[in-house]
Amino acid sequence: MVRLEMKTNWVPIYTIFFGALALFTAASASQALTPDQQEKSLLSSCEEKLCRQILDKTPPKGRLRCDLEKTWGKKDIKKGAKTKSISWGFGDAQCSVKLSISRKHIITALTAAKYEFAVRRHDVDCNVETSNGIKPLKASLAPKLKFENGRIKKIWIKLKDINGPEPLSSFVWATAKLEDTFGLFHSEMVKQVNKFVHRKCDQRYGLKALARKKRRKARAARQAKMKALKQQRRKARQKSTNDQAAKKPLAEKSHQSKNEKPAKAAVETTP
Repeated sequence: MVRLEMKTNWVPIYTIFFGALALFTAASASQALTPDQQEKSLLSSCEEKLCRQILDKTPPKGRLRCDLEKTWGKKDIKKGAKTKSISWGFGDAQCSVKLSISRKHIITALTAAKYEFAVRRHDVDCNVETSNGIKPLKASLAPKLKFENGRIKKIWIKLKDINGPEPLSSFVWATAKLEDTFGLFHSEMVKQVNKFVHRKCDQRYGLKALARKKRRKARAARQAKMKALKQQRRKARQKSTNDQAAKKPLAEKSHQSKNEKPAKAAVETTP
């Protein structure tokens, strides 16, 4: 388990599944629990799947499934918690979840005047840095979302169960319950979800984004072709140089042989 260099903000719709920890931060930093390329790949893949569903309005059949991993750095968690007068007394955190959401829920939520749905129960597996080393934390949650005119209005974490060392598990449980009851981070979550759904998806995967991607791909193909052509020309020049170098000794030897033959004949005819 293990995010990426990640200049992008957290992707709110599925970071909800990371529970209370996800409420604390919008980016990762240098940390003990180090994210890797796999995490970046998983997040990017799931983001594209979700955005394609949102933009293309594909038939609402089946479920959208993603394996997700995310890392939060201690400094960012503390910074986010501090804005709500909450003290984070632990270190870095890494969580993973197998996301599964009904495509029908997604499409209906974005097209209906009003729509409210609960996501089926998900299990989240985390590793959290504590004073006693890195400890596992397992949580079960079933988020509930309320939409109006395609925009999210309310999010509930709905933490069902948690299993981990104390005081970590009690801290996460209390924070999640405070969020659902008093909405400590609610306005930030709602803002980020709506920004992602109605702006980021189009910027990254809309028609203009696809056109830019196509142009970049065509430019890369042209550059690769030019590079290959230059390499061919360089090899041809090198071959020509090598051939000329190989012919030169032969020409010199042939010339020398021609000069030596008459002298030899003169020696043979001398009385």
